[in-house]
Amino acid sequence: MDNHTTIIIGAGIAGMAAGCYLQMNGYDTMIMEAGALPGGLCTGWKRKGYYFDGCISWLVGSGPNNTFHKFWSELNVIQNMEFVNDEEFAVVNFKDGTKFTLYADVDKLEQELLRVAPEDAALIKILTDAIKVISSVDLRIDKAPELFDLSDFQAFKAKAGEYMEVMKKWGSVTIEEFALQFKSEFVRTNYRKIFWFNVDTAVAYFMATMGWVNAKASGYPVDSSMQLSRIIEQRYMGLGGKIHYQSKVSRILTAEDKVTGVELDNGRIYHADLVISAADGYSTIFEMLEGKYADDDLKYCYENFSTKAAQIYVGLGISRTFDDMPHYMSLELEQPLRANGDSKADNLFVKIFNKHPGFAPKGKTSVVVYAKTSNGYWENLKETDPRQYDEQKKAVADEIIDLLEARLGKIRENIEVVDVSTPHTIKRYTNNRNGSWMGWEKQMDNIMQEKKLKRSLPGLANFYMIGHWTQVGGGLPSVVLQARNLVQVLCKENGQVFSTTIGESSPGVSSRG
Repeated sequence: MDNHTTIIIGAGIAGMAAGCYLQMNGYDTMIMEAGALPGGLCTGWKRKGYYFDGCISWLVGSGPNNTFHKFWSELNVIQNMEFVNDEEFAVVNFKDGTKFTLYADVDKLEQELLRVAPEDAALIKILTDAIKVISSVDLRIDKAPELFDLSDFQAFKAKAGEYMEVMKKWGSVTIEEFALQFKSEFVRTNYRKIFWFNVDTAVAYFMATMGWVNAKASGYPVDSSMQLSRIIEQRYMGLGGKIHYQSKVSRILTAEDKVTGVELDNGRIYHADLVISAADGYSTIFEMLEGKYADDDLKYCYENFSTKAAQIYVGLGISRTFDDMPHYMSLELEQPLRANGDSKADNLFVKIFNKHPGFAPKGKTSVVVYAKTSNGYWENLKETDPRQYDEQKKAVADEIIDLLEARLGKIRENIEVVDVSTPHTIKRYTNNRNGSWMGWEKQMDNIMQEKKLKRSLPGLANFYMIGHWTQVGGGLPSVVLQARNLVQVLCKENGQVFSTTIGESSPGVSSRG
């Protein structure tokens, strides 16, 4: 078999998923991971009896009404994790004390929109009808699109015709452009909060997300993001794969424009027939490969594309319960956070882990608050004045605690643990460019140029990239799909029939925290 021995760079979800599918199809693989843990940014932190989750807000495919459910089953996730589908996707809290609820059920969402914008009934119907279309269609994406023949295209079109019509119509319309079609002054004033996502994102993304939630195919886990990572790690190793932790790749080795292996930062060399990088895109292309295979398109992307906005995370261990509070909500602020550098963040996102028994001692609660911030501010502060960096982290946490005290009550007196993560933390932990927690921002300028991004590099054989840097947007399902599709293509090139297996329940995989 060609490319039998494969090295994967990075034990994030993309890298481990690729490893699983390669092992299922007879490849001999090993993963080189710079850090000490699996999952990359699909992770969390334990602090003095509390667990602060840093990743999954919802998982497409958690329910059976979506093809990703099968993929997560292949990786052993569905069999070993519990998911919740709340009545509310999220609750928006405005600074004047009013609220708007993003109901999971599309009919309730329609009524909520009519409550605040009765004069926009026709436009609301267009929105909710599109959400219903997304809910009703389960895209058959088992086969990599590169391998489609005419019959595949015809079958896909027959199954997904209405879905694709929604995507075609609304995929080039931003949330802002759509929202400003409303007559309602309330919506026109508050659409940046109501529609939840970056307003330069296509409104089709909002429709799709709410469609998956409506179909109960996109719940959030009672278990931790770290557990998901551990489950896939054990699935991979159970298939015969090997992970080398604290093994940072410094160079990807080439000879005559073919990849031959990797060199670690300790000088050790590993040879391979195939190398797949699931690491940071810039580091891979411009450092490990020294920019030798970056064409004008890739240079354009890395010079011009916006990365996902950096965020500040504050984890709070609180010695009280929040039984009457939603799991996921936002708080509009009277003024932007003062201690957040040059960021103008006027919105806090709050996750209250009140259905997660492993996240805090009994009668207590883990709460994570995050807001947009400036990567440059925190990186510069850490480099030039580490003491001030630490003091500023504390100042941000104090300011956020005060804001929660004013809005939710009984917070400060019950604080037991405070943990702060900045973009510098993300950079140090995963080497993600600009401290980005996902990759490229899902905004229209990036989307229109997405074809410039590449899975393989021009002029370089036996090498591929997967993960958040090979597409605009991201999320765990998208990188699993990339990994699965790539392995299908490799099997086809090697004259194999791609095959998968379903994992089994493993009660001892991990603790919830």
